[in-house]
Amino acid sequence: MADPFDVLRDSCSAAARNLGLATDPQQLSPEHWQQVLTSVETRARMHGINLSEGWRESLAEQMGRNDADAFAATES
Repeated sequence: MADPFDVLRDSCSAAARNLGLATDPQQLSPEHWQQVLTSVETRARMHGINLSEGWRESLAEQMGRNDADAFAATES
């Protein structure tokens, strides 16, 4: 069975690249991380994916972001 976060992790990495951010997601500044999260959320909606509550925190942990800024955004 596929990991449901595979798509989000791939979207996160793609969003960072598409935004011209040449670093791994865990090394992004808080501002850039928020841009990546917004992009991931937009892409998920475009593909009809309903994001569960807490998806930002889960994705942050899976992408190696355990700092407080990783969880700063409110749920949409």
